[in-house]
Order: sequence, then C-alpha cells, then structure tokens
Amino acid sequence: MINYDFHDLSKRTDVELEEQIAEGFTFGDYNSTENGMFLISRDAPTPDEKEIIESVPYMQGVYDFSTLNGGERYFDNRQITYQVMLFNEDYGTRKGAEQEIKRQLVPLGIQPLYDTHDIGFHWLGKVKTVTVEDDAKVNTLAATITFDCYPFAITNNIEGSDIWDDVFFPHWIFQDTKYTVSGTQAIKLYNIGSKSIECELVVSGNITVAGGFGNIDLTSGNYKDTQLVLDMGVNNLTLTGNGTIEFRFYREEMI
Repeated sequence: MINYDFHDLSKRTDVELEEQIAEGFTFGDYNSTENGMFLISRDAPTPDEKEIIESVPYMQGVYDFSTLNGGERYFDNRQITYQVMLFNEDYGTRKGAEQEIKRQLVPLGIQPLYDTHDIGFHWLGKVKTVTVEDDAKVNTLAATITFDCYPFAITNNIEGSDIWDDVFFPHWIFQDTKYTVSGTQAIKLYNIGSKSIECELVVSGNITVAGGFGNIDLTSGNYKDTQLVLDMGVNNLTLTGNGTIEFRFYREEMI
C-alpha cells in the first residue's frame, strides 16, 4: 500500500489544494481528480496464484503442477483499492459527491481503469464495493473503492508505438513490429512482458510465418485469432513471401 502524508487541508487555498490533487484514477466518465477527491491511499497487492498442488503421504513437501504449461504462472483476479477524500465541504456537497461516485462507478461493467500511478498502462475490471464515511465534525467525506481486476496491467498502446511519455527506460525495448518481406528473412520479436501474449497480424500480399508454433500461411487481411503466441523474452521467427506484415500486441505486466 502506498501511504500519503495527511495534512489539514481546511486551511489551504484552492490553488494549494489543486496542487495536492495530482494522483487518482479514471473509470468510465469518472475522474477522481477532476471531482476534487484527494487520494489518501492506493492498495494493489499481487494476485493469488491458481495453484495445483498434490501432497503425497510419506514424501517431504508437495508436488506443484501449477507451471506445467510452459513454466508460466497463472493467477486469479487482483483487488485494487483506493481511498479518496473530500475536504472542507458542506453537507450537501459531500452527499452529492457520494452519490456521484456510486452512480458513475457501480453500474459499469468490465472496462479500463486508468491510474496516475501507472503511466502508460491500464487495468481491466469492475467495481466490487464502494464504502463511504462522512464526518460532519470536520466536513470531510472518505470513499473507499475496490475494483476487481484482471491480474496484469496492459499497455495503453501497441508494442512498437514508442509513445515518448510511456517510455520507462529501466524496462523498455524499441523494436520494429512491421516488416516488408521479399523472399525469406529471419526476425526477432521481443516480449518483455510478464506473460505470453496473443498476437494480431495485419498482412498485405502472401506471407508465411514460421516459429516454435509451426507455420502460418497468410494472405492479405487482418488476423485477430491465430496460433501465434509470443513467449516471454525473444521470439525467433522466419518470414517467407512477398508483402508486408505487422505484429500487433499489447504487453501485459505484473506491476
């Protein structure tokens, strides 16, 4: 959990308060910062693993079959919880803020959750609970919102877009994802994410893609469902034919 220092904001000016409301989340049309909510805490613990464990009598330890499928770990959804507060507002304003949080967030189905803490990424989920505490003595409203989310954060832009504001140099790779093919050429695609990822293909001409998955013969078109899954790390592929091919995928990260 990320904790933020609590300050008495009742004596601060509107300008000073605006500077403090820099962190928050957006879900649907609701933006916590634009609604004047001060982020107090954010809790995003790692998700539980989907474990497959067998215990055998008279054997030390257990057999763990959780990663038999290529060594990759599989997880349940994760809970992401925010506490936001409204300071120094009258009762009517506080009640209105409570109603807007519930009205705008709870009815929505699974969709992107954007967090200023995770630039360049979003989560996929829906609201699980909203609890509110109103304190008339100090004119504050505290709202705790818990989201039930897919375990991995997903990049906002496809790999290879290299949007400068998204670049995180300690964990980033600049790579081409679109190729012009004339004959046969070997390429490397890097998946620096935390899990294997399905890849959409956009093709013009006639191209065969070969790799550890086998061969895929492609003609002009947009292929959203293919057998091409990029493993974590380097993926060695061979392209044969004439035309262009673009590999479109969104990196998924355990952050």
